[in-house]
Amino acid sequence: MASPFFIPVDIAHTALLLSDVQTQILQRFPSEVQKNYIGNIKTLLDYFRTEITKRRSNKASTAGYTPYDGVPLIVHHTLPFNLNSNAFVSPYNKLSKWVEQLEKAGYFANAPSDPHHPHYGIPAELTPPGSWGNKDEIVLGKLQPNCFGSSDLVSYLRARGVRHIVLVGLTTMGSILGSARGGADLDFHISCVEEGIMDDDAEVHKFLMTKVLPKFVDVVDLQDILRL
Repeated sequence: MASPFFIPVDIAHTALLLSDVQTQILQRFPSEVQKNYIGNIKTLLDYFRTEITKRRSNKASTAGYTPYDGVPLIVHHTLPFNLNSNAFVSPYNKLSKWVEQLEKAGYFANAPSDPHHPHYGIPAELTPPGSWGNKDEIVLGKLQPNCFGSSDLVSYLRARGVRHIVLVGLTTMGSILGSARGGADLDFHISCVEEGIMDDDAEVHKFLMTKVLPKFVDVVDLQDILRL
């Protein structure tokens, strides 16, 4: 059986990138869909967290080990909605209408407008063991759907020697399309996981995942990642 990956993937130099997996966007989907989706994301997180723990343990017993080399990274990358009352959303950007709809639907009710304490909206089920603050599982905010367009993400990836990115998130025609293209243009090897990506429009999702994204990234199944 041929490999689903364009080039061999080394888990030691791979980051799991969760783009816009946040409560404000998830709430737009039916509860059963949310439940199944979160289950898939937790499976990926458990796999990467186990790999990180195992590799950290092995390195701790090695004299003179480097702190990051050989250890995967997990990045939760979300739009900090309601930051400065969403002043970062330009009225010239069509996304402003989408954000306005979320606001009217009450999805920002629990999101404070405090620039010093942004609200990332990460579902509680995805919180890492021992809570946040782990150097191997970080949280970043962004101001555009494209993960590589308006944050310090690339600096973190370069510091860790990351070359492969496992990309999941919401939605297919939003952050996934933008981030997949953005990351590929920066010469990262991107793998989009079918079960970790969804969109409000099933037809758009299918078209992008089968006709558009494969020209730039690997589109793979969840089990393909778990076999790395």
